[in-house]
Amino acid sequence: MILSRKMVDVLRKSFANNNDHHLEHLVFVYGTLKKNQPNHSVLFDRKNGQAKFVCIGQTVDRWPLVIASKYNIPYLLYKSNTGHKIKGEIYEIDNEMLKFLDEFEGHPQYYTRRQISISTNITDNDDNHQQIIKPWAYFLDKFRSEMLQLPMYDDYNSYGDHNLRYVERCDRQSGPNLNCGHTEKSEVIID
Repeated sequence: MILSRKMVDVLRKSFANNNDHHLEHLVFVYGTLKKNQPNHSVLFDRKNGQAKFVCIGQTVDRWPLVIASKYNIPYLLYKSNTGHKIKGEIYEIDNEMLKFLDEFEGHPQYYTRRQISISTNITDNDDNHQQIIKPWAYFLDKFRSEMLQLPMYDDYNSYGDHNLRYVERCDRQSGPNLNCGHTEKSEVIID
């Protein structure tokens, strides 16, 4: 990955302004963790670690982003060249936040964390090209094939016109699957 001077400066400035922890990782969020979405607050709950917004980004490759399960959860399915280029946000996070997000997303049993190429909204003044970085993103790898028949989105919004509002964990019925991740695995995962 080659970064322009401008992108390096943006990242250095962000690292330099942080006195508490080392923000060593980049993560791309595309669903309920984005600004103005139901789970965004977990990124800024200090007990989870530390996160700092860097920029807006979009996947270089096309991926299927679908809403599925009885809880209307956004899933980024691991099947490249299908769907759309996905819009999201990039955050710098520390090791503690990465560990929290792994648990929150059920990595590696449920979602799989992978590095992917993201085109940022930060351009290089020298040639006006958007910068490509490789943050972490969470994918559903072992999904039911019928999920590829669902509508695919390029920019998730829980409150969108699709009328599939995300059901927050605190609003779900209790039961054996409440704490196993985002949903009942039987609805979306192949055994």
